[in-house]
Amino acid sequence: MLPLVVGLALVLLLNCSWIVAVVIVVALLLFFVLNLIMRQESMLYVPCVMPGMQTPSDNPEGMRSPADRQMKFEDVFLETVDGLRIHAWFLPAGDDAATRSAPTLLFCHANAGNIGLRIPNFEHLIKRLQVNVFALDYRGYGQSEGTPSEEGLIEDALCAWRWLQKESSAGRIDAEQLFVFGRSLGGAVTIALASELQKRAQQPFPRGLILENTFTSISDVVNALFPILAFESLKKRFLRIKWESIQRVPDLEVPMLFLTGEKDEMIPPSHSRLLHARAEKSRLKRQVVFPEGHHNDTWEKGGEEWANAQVL
Repeated sequence: MLPLVVGLALVLLLNCSWIVAVVIVVALLLFFVLNLIMRQESMLYVPCVMPGMQTPSDNPEGMRSPADRQMKFEDVFLETVDGLRIHAWFLPAGDDAATRSAPTLLFCHANAGNIGLRIPNFEHLIKRLQVNVFALDYRGYGQSEGTPSEEGLIEDALCAWRWLQKESSAGRIDAEQLFVFGRSLGGAVTIALASELQKRAQQPFPRGLILENTFTSISDVVNALFPILAFESLKKRFLRIKWESIQRVPDLEVPMLFLTGEKDEMIPPSHSRLLHARAEKSRLKRQVVFPEGHHNDTWEKGGEEWANAQVL
Protein backbone atom coordinates (compact mmCIF):
# COMPACT_ATOMS: atom_id res chain seq x y z
CA MET A 1 0.00 0.00 0.00
CA LEU A 2 2.81 2.43 0.88
CA PRO A 3 4.38 2.34 -2.65
CA LEU A 4 0.94 3.01 -4.15
CA VAL A 5 0.40 6.03 -1.91
CA VAL A 6 3.86 7.39 -2.74
CA GLY A 7 3.26 6.85 -6.45
CA LEU A 8 -0.04 8.73 -6.40
CA ALA A 9 1.55 11.54 -4.42
CA LEU A 10 4.34 11.91 -6.99
CA VAL A 11 1.80 12.17 -9.80
CA LEU A 12 -0.02 14.90 -7.89
CA LEU A 13 3.23 16.76 -7.17
CA LEU A 14 3.93 17.03 -10.88
CA ASN A 15 0.59 18.67 -11.52
CA CYS A 16 0.00 21.16 -8.71
CA SER A 17 1.10 24.49 -7.24
CA TRP A 18 3.90 24.77 -4.70
CA ILE A 19 1.44 25.28 -1.84
CA VAL A 20 -0.37 22.07 -2.68
CA ALA A 21 3.01 20.36 -3.10
CA VAL A 22 4.03 21.36 0.43
CA VAL A 23 0.75 20.03 1.78
CA ILE A 24 1.28 16.73 -0.04
CA VAL A 25 4.85 16.40 1.27
CA VAL A 26 3.72 17.06 4.85
CA ALA A 27 0.87 14.58 4.45
CA LEU A 28 3.32 11.98 3.11
CA LEU A 29 5.63 12.50 6.06
CA LEU A 30 2.73 12.14 8.50
CA PHE A 31 1.56 9.00 6.73
CA PHE A 32 5.08 7.56 6.87
CA VAL A 33 5.44 8.31 10.59
CA LEU A 34 2.00 6.91 11.43
CA ASN A 35 2.74 3.80 9.39
CA LEU A 36 5.95 3.19 11.35
CA ILE A 37 4.20 3.74 14.69
CA MET A 38 1.33 1.40 13.83
CA ARG A 39 3.53 -1.34 12.34
CA GLN A 40 6.52 -1.27 14.68
CA GLU A 41 6.02 -4.80 16.03
CA SER A 42 5.64 -6.32 12.56
CA MET A 43 8.73 -4.43 11.39
CA LEU A 44 10.89 -5.83 14.19
CA TYR A 45 9.46 -9.34 14.42
CA VAL A 46 9.43 -10.93 10.95
CA PRO A 47 8.65 -14.66 11.20
CA CYS A 48 8.15 -14.95 7.41
CA VAL A 49 10.89 -13.48 5.25
CA MET A 50 8.82 -14.41 2.19
CA PRO A 51 5.13 -15.30 1.85
CA GLY A 52 4.59 -18.97 2.63
CA MET A 53 7.88 -19.47 4.51
CA GLN A 54 6.55 -19.74 8.06
CA THR A 55 8.02 -23.08 9.14
CA PRO A 56 11.33 -24.76 8.26
CA SER A 57 9.48 -27.24 6.03
CA ASP A 58 8.45 -24.26 3.85
CA ASN A 59 12.07 -23.18 3.29
CA PRO A 60 14.18 -23.85 0.20
CA GLU A 61 15.85 -27.24 -0.01
CA GLY A 62 18.83 -27.49 2.33
CA MET A 63 17.19 -25.29 4.94
CA ARG A 64 14.14 -27.39 5.79
CA SER A 65 15.77 -29.72 8.27
CA PRO A 66 19.28 -30.52 9.53
CA ALA A 67 18.73 -33.89 7.88
CA ASP A 68 19.03 -32.08 4.53
CA ARG A 69 22.73 -31.84 5.32
CA GLN A 70 23.03 -35.26 6.95
CA MET A 71 23.17 -33.73 10.43
CA LYS A 72 21.80 -35.52 13.47
CA PHE A 73 19.11 -33.60 15.31
CA GLU A 74 16.20 -33.89 17.71
CA ASP A 75 12.90 -32.02 17.54
CA VAL A 76 12.20 -30.48 20.95
CA PHE A 77 8.89 -28.96 22.02
CA LEU A 78 8.91 -26.80 25.15
CA GLU A 79 6.05 -25.37 27.19
CA THR A 80 6.43 -21.82 28.46
CA VAL A 81 5.05 -20.58 31.77
CA ASP A 82 2.27 -18.84 29.85
CA GLY A 83 1.23 -22.11 28.24
CA LEU A 84 2.68 -21.81 24.73
CA ARG A 85 4.33 -24.61 22.77
CA ILE A 86 7.76 -23.58 21.52
CA HIS A 87 9.78 -25.53 18.96
CA ALA A 88 13.53 -26.06 18.99
CA TRP A 89 16.21 -28.30 17.52
CA PHE A 90 18.98 -30.02 19.47
CA LEU A 91 21.95 -30.80 17.23
CA PRO A 92 24.59 -32.92 19.01
CA ALA A 93 28.30 -32.57 18.36
CA GLY A 94 28.61 -36.31 17.75
CA ASP A 95 27.89 -39.55 19.55
CA ASP A 96 26.76 -39.71 23.18
CA ALA A 97 30.29 -39.40 24.55
CA ALA A 98 31.08 -36.42 22.31
CA THR A 99 27.77 -34.78 23.27
CA ARG A 100 28.52 -35.13 27.00
CA SER A 101 31.98 -33.60 26.72
CA ALA A 102 31.28 -30.85 24.16
CA PRO A 103 30.27 -27.27 24.95
CA THR A 104 26.59 -26.52 24.28
CA LEU A 105 25.51 -23.34 22.52
CA LEU A 106 22.01 -21.93 22.95
CA PHE A 107 21.49 -20.17 19.62
CA CYS A 108 19.20 -17.10 19.64
CA HIS A 109 18.60 -16.07 16.04
CA ALA A 110 17.96 -12.67 14.49
CA ASN A 111 14.57 -11.07 13.90
CA ALA A 112 13.71 -12.46 10.46
CA GLY A 113 12.84 -16.02 9.52
CA ASN A 114 12.84 -19.39 11.26
CA ILE A 115 15.66 -21.61 12.55
CA GLY A 116 15.85 -23.51 9.27
CA LEU A 117 17.43 -20.52 7.56
CA ARG A 118 20.38 -20.86 9.98
CA ILE A 119 21.19 -24.50 9.18
CA PRO A 120 24.41 -23.63 7.26
CA ASN A 121 25.57 -21.66 10.32
CA PHE A 122 24.72 -24.58 12.64
CA GLU A 123 26.67 -26.95 10.41
CA HIS A 124 29.68 -24.64 10.49
CA LEU A 125 29.55 -24.33 14.29
CA ILE A 126 29.34 -28.08 14.83
CA LYS A 127 32.03 -29.02 12.32
CA ARG A 128 34.44 -26.21 13.16
CA LEU A 129 33.97 -25.88 16.93
CA GLN A 130 32.65 -29.34 17.87
CA VAL A 131 29.77 -27.91 19.91
CA ASN A 132 26.22 -29.02 20.57
CA VAL A 133 23.72 -26.48 19.22
CA PHE A 134 20.31 -25.89 20.80
CA ALA A 135 18.36 -23.53 18.51
CA LEU A 136 14.88 -22.30 19.33
CA ASP A 137 12.25 -20.52 17.31
CA TYR A 138 10.72 -17.70 19.34
CA ARG A 139 6.96 -17.55 19.81
CA GLY A 140 5.26 -16.81 16.51
CA TYR A 141 8.26 -18.11 14.53
CA GLY A 142 8.48 -21.45 12.76
CA GLN A 143 6.37 -24.07 14.54
CA SER A 144 6.20 -22.09 17.79
CA GLU A 145 2.85 -20.82 18.98
CA GLY A 146 1.97 -17.29 20.06
CA THR A 147 2.82 -13.73 19.09
CA PRO A 148 6.30 -12.16 19.53
CA SER A 149 6.89 -9.60 22.28
CA GLU A 150 9.85 -8.58 24.43
CA GLU A 151 8.50 -10.29 27.55
CA GLY A 152 7.51 -13.33 25.51
CA LEU A 153 10.89 -13.82 23.86
CA ILE A 154 12.65 -13.54 27.21
CA GLU A 155 10.37 -16.26 28.58
CA ASP A 156 11.10 -18.41 25.51
CA ALA A 157 14.83 -18.11 26.19
CA LEU A 158 14.29 -18.93 29.88
CA CYS A 159 12.26 -21.95 28.83
CA ALA A 160 15.09 -23.12 26.58
CA TRP A 161 17.55 -22.59 29.44
CA ARG A 162 15.40 -24.75 31.73
CA TRP A 163 15.58 -27.51 29.14
CA LEU A 164 19.36 -27.25 29.08
CA GLN A 165 19.40 -27.42 32.88
CA LYS A 166 17.28 -30.57 32.78
CA GLU A 167 19.54 -32.20 30.19
CA SER A 168 22.67 -31.29 32.10
CA SER A 169 21.19 -32.67 35.34
CA ALA A 170 20.52 -35.93 33.48
CA GLY A 171 24.17 -36.06 32.44
CA ARG A 172 23.51 -35.68 28.73
CA ILE A 173 25.41 -32.40 28.38
CA ASP A 174 28.03 -30.61 30.47
CA ALA A 175 26.53 -27.99 32.81
CA GLU A 176 29.93 -26.27 33.06
CA GLN A 177 30.04 -25.57 29.33
CA LEU A 178 26.76 -23.84 28.52
CA PHE A 179 27.12 -20.78 26.27
CA VAL A 180 24.57 -18.46 24.67
CA PHE A 181 24.96 -17.02 21.17
CA GLY A 182 22.80 -14.12 19.99
CA ARG A 183 22.78 -12.39 16.62
CA SER A 184 21.11 -8.96 16.22
CA LEU A 185 17.75 -9.25 18.03
CA GLY A 186 19.07 -12.53 19.41
CA GLY A 187 21.83 -10.57 21.12
CA ALA A 188 19.21 -8.54 22.98
CA VAL A 189 17.44 -11.79 23.93
CA THR A 190 20.77 -13.23 25.13
CA ILE A 191 21.57 -10.19 27.29
CA ALA A 192 18.05 -10.21 28.77
CA LEU A 193 18.30 -13.95 29.51
CA ALA A 194 21.62 -13.52 31.32
CA SER A 195 20.20 -10.58 33.26
CA GLU A 196 17.19 -12.62 34.41
CA LEU A 197 19.32 -15.60 35.42
CA GLN A 198 21.66 -13.35 37.40
CA LYS A 199 18.76 -11.60 39.16
CA ARG A 200 17.24 -14.94 40.10
CA ALA A 201 20.61 -16.44 41.09
CA GLN A 202 19.53 -19.36 38.92
CA GLN A 203 22.34 -21.85 38.43
CA PRO A 204 24.01 -22.81 36.23
CA PHE A 205 24.87 -19.42 34.75
CA PRO A 206 26.07 -19.27 31.15
CA ARG A 207 29.80 -19.86 30.83
CA GLY A 208 29.82 -16.97 28.38
CA LEU A 209 27.77 -14.85 25.98
CA ILE A 210 28.60 -14.41 22.29
CA LEU A 211 26.97 -11.29 20.88
CA GLU A 212 27.09 -10.67 17.14
CA ASN A 213 25.99 -7.39 15.54
CA THR A 214 23.51 -6.58 18.27
CA PHE A 215 22.09 -3.20 19.27
CA THR A 216 22.07 -0.99 22.36
CA SER A 217 18.29 -0.38 22.31
CA ILE A 218 15.41 -0.13 19.86
CA SER A 219 15.32 3.61 20.53
CA ASP A 220 18.90 3.89 19.25
CA VAL A 221 18.05 1.71 16.24
CA VAL A 222 15.24 4.14 15.39
CA ASN A 223 17.74 7.01 15.53
CA ALA A 224 19.99 5.21 13.05
CA LEU A 225 17.40 3.88 10.60
CA PHE A 226 14.66 6.53 10.86
CA PRO A 227 16.24 9.91 11.73
CA ILE A 228 12.91 11.59 11.06
CA LEU A 229 11.65 9.92 14.27
CA ALA A 230 14.74 10.68 16.37
CA PHE A 231 12.91 12.84 18.90
CA GLU A 232 12.92 11.63 22.50
CA SER A 233 9.46 13.04 23.21
CA LEU A 234 8.01 11.24 20.18
CA LYS A 235 9.69 7.93 21.02
CA LYS A 236 8.75 8.17 24.68
CA ARG A 237 5.11 8.51 23.72
CA PHE A 238 4.82 6.13 20.79
CA LEU A 239 7.68 3.58 20.86
CA ARG A 240 6.24 0.42 22.38
CA ILE A 241 9.29 -1.83 21.93
CA LYS A 242 12.30 -1.21 24.18
CA TRP A 243 14.95 -3.98 24.31
CA GLU A 244 17.27 -1.74 26.33
CA SER A 245 20.40 -3.89 26.35
CA ILE A 246 22.43 -0.81 27.23
CA GLN A 247 20.59 -0.73 30.59
CA ARG A 248 21.09 -4.45 31.28
CA VAL A 249 24.67 -5.05 30.21
CA PRO A 250 26.48 -2.95 32.89
CA ASP A 251 25.35 -5.31 35.65
CA LEU A 252 26.26 -8.56 33.92
CA GLU A 253 29.20 -10.46 35.40
CA VAL A 254 29.32 -13.24 32.81
CA PRO A 255 32.16 -13.26 30.24
CA MET A 256 31.17 -11.65 26.93
CA LEU A 257 32.50 -11.84 23.39
CA PHE A 258 31.36 -9.16 20.93
CA LEU A 259 31.59 -10.03 17.22
CA THR A 260 31.23 -6.90 15.08
CA GLY A 261 30.86 -6.57 11.32
CA GLU A 262 32.28 -3.22 10.22
CA LYS A 263 30.05 -3.13 7.13
CA ASP A 264 26.83 -3.81 9.03
CA GLU A 265 24.16 -2.02 7.02
CA MET A 266 21.46 -2.36 9.70
CA ILE A 267 23.02 -1.83 13.13
CA PRO A 268 25.89 0.68 13.38
CA PRO A 269 29.06 -1.03 14.71
CA SER A 270 29.17 1.70 17.34
CA HIS A 271 26.34 -0.10 19.17
CA SER A 272 28.55 -3.13 19.74
CA ARG A 273 31.44 -0.96 20.84
CA LEU A 274 29.28 0.91 23.34
CA LEU A 275 27.89 -2.33 24.80
CA HIS A 276 31.45 -3.63 25.15
CA ALA A 277 32.52 -0.43 26.91
CA ARG A 278 29.54 -0.54 29.28
CA ALA A 279 30.08 -4.18 30.28
CA GLU A 280 32.12 -3.00 33.26
CA LYS A 281 31.33 -5.87 35.64
CA SER A 282 32.02 -8.67 33.18
CA ARG A 283 34.75 -11.01 34.42
CA LEU A 284 36.12 -11.17 30.90
CA LYS A 285 35.14 -9.22 27.82
CA ARG A 286 36.53 -9.07 24.32
CA GLN A 287 35.58 -7.51 21.01
CA VAL A 288 36.59 -8.87 17.61
CA VAL A 289 35.96 -6.73 14.52
CA PHE A 290 35.50 -8.12 11.00
CA PRO A 291 36.21 -5.46 8.36
CA GLU A 292 34.12 -7.14 5.63
CA GLY A 293 31.26 -8.34 7.83
CA HIS A 294 27.70 -7.25 7.04
CA HIS A 295 24.70 -7.66 9.33
CA ASN A 296 23.91 -11.28 8.52
CA ASP A 297 27.07 -12.63 6.91
CA THR A 298 29.75 -11.76 9.44
CA TRP A 299 30.12 -15.45 10.30
CA GLU A 300 30.80 -16.23 6.63
CA LYS A 301 32.99 -13.23 5.84
CA GLY A 302 34.93 -13.75 9.06
CA GLY A 303 35.99 -17.28 8.07
CA GLU A 304 38.50 -18.93 10.36
CA GLU A 305 38.95 -15.77 12.40
CA TRP A 306 35.24 -15.81 13.29
CA ALA A 307 35.47 -19.40 14.46
CA ASN A 308 38.77 -18.93 16.27
CA ALA A 309 37.43 -15.90 18.15
CA GLN A 310 34.97 -18.19 19.95
CA VAL A 311 37.61 -20.58 21.22
CA LEU A 312 38.24 -19.06 24.66
